[in-house]
Amino acid sequence: MDDSEFIREYDIREHKIWTMEEEKRGRVIQAALQEFSKGFAAANTDAIVNEAGISKGLLFHYFGSKRGLFLFLLKYGLNVGFAEYAKVISENCDCIENIRIVSEHAWRLFVKYPLVFGFLAKAQSSINAVFPEGLPRDMPSSPHMLARYICQRSNNDPSRFKEGVDAERAQNIIVWTLNGLSESCLMKYGDDVASYKKRFEEIAREQEEYLGMLRKMLYR
Repeated sequence: MDDSEFIREYDIREHKIWTMEEEKRGRVIQAALQEFSKGFAAANTDAIVNEAGISKGLLFHYFGSKRGLFLFLLKYGLNVGFAEYAKVISENCDCIENIRIVSEHAWRLFVKYPLVFGFLAKAQSSINAVFPEGLPRDMPSSPHMLARYICQRSNNDPSRFKEGVDAERAQNIIVWTLNGLSESCLMKYGDDVASYKKRFEEIAREQEEYLGMLRKMLYR
């Protein structure tokens, strides 16, 4: 199936799904998030259309293919997440403090948007297989891009860092450390969302230890 029309760069605000009646659109998105939370391979488009109460032809009219729907959900989920994170990131705080603030906020968002964050957690392990050619260029090349986003929106005053510490390189160290922690969690728990929920406090404590070490190493 040629789904190139849908597997490309686009602004999610311009997606044709927004022309659909709001109530029906909500059913489609909710049903798709729920089904893809099983994993891409296990997700069934028949189950999605049955739950949403639409035809399969209409689903593919809007998304082109199962991959097209998956890409839309990635964009949708990241848009929801980053909009929420932007509310708590302070330009007056350094990136380590903002990372701590966002991490505390993350659990509340998981409770507030269980389908969105459950889908995003599950999706990470299948992105490479679903898009062997790589994600469209407007999508982050790495699923663990939150730390970079936080650093970009934080107060990066070079005077905060110890003498001889380059601010940009210091941010790279922070990002790489947190991405490494994320990769470690992925190796331990895979895409089992329930395991992450059970160990959330344990993971948060480990991250806090790393953040403390980074602050001692890099900041005045």
